[in-house]
Amino acid sequence: MTRVQKRQVRTRATLLKAAHELMSNQGIDPTTIQQITAEADVGFGTFYNYFQSKDEIAEKVLDCVIHNLGVRNRQANLDAGVTDPVAFIAFSVRLTAREMLTDPMWRWWLRRTDLMVRRMNFGFRTFGMADMEAAQSAGVLDLPDANIEITWSYLNWLLAGTVTDIIEGVAPPEAEATMTQSIMRVMGVDPVLAAKVARAELPPYPDLEVDFRFSVDDQFDKKVAS
Repeated sequence: MTRVQKRQVRTRATLLKAAHELMSNQGIDPTTIQQITAEADVGFGTFYNYFQSKDEIAEKVLDCVIHNLGVRNRQANLDAGVTDPVAFIAFSVRLTAREMLTDPMWRWWLRRTDLMVRRMNFGFRTFGMADMEAAQSAGVLDLPDANIEITWSYLNWLLAGTVTDIIEGVAPPEAEATMTQSIMRVMGVDPVLAAKVARAELPPYPDLEVDFRFSVDDQFDKKVAS
């Protein structure tokens, strides 16, 4: 990259980091563009060189957070020596649910479920599809019509729906385990094993800073448009 391009990447990352800090602490609705630029220590007008609106920067923050969760989920499983492909998937689902339940930023996204699930489908895909393919190769999954794509979509909708119900008080916190067990059953996992991994002790979650230089390829927008 040229010097100018490197500076542009740094400025964009600085804005995203500032937005994430504000949105995580106070939620997305109260956060303003002026607060973001002040936190990032850049001129107000500079914001519009990178993002068209607060909604757009919130979307890009979510992309970075999703990518970070995918990396952290994988690292948590690897650090704990998890080798069972079913447990690998179940723990990743549960760790993601815990993060969604504790970060105020997600509450805003859960009111925009269709957009959020699309970005989850795309952002987690590299991690989730690889884990499902490994489990299928190990012979521990019996997917409906052997279709990974459809099952992957079910997983994300079940996750988003259950977290929404817990936050809104429609379902108790224990619904997280029921959700995980249901996801495993949809994948054709043995019922006893599905119940076990849904309630097993989770591995420690590693601290890993969000990489705000991360950017989802514009293929996502093309995919949604199509």
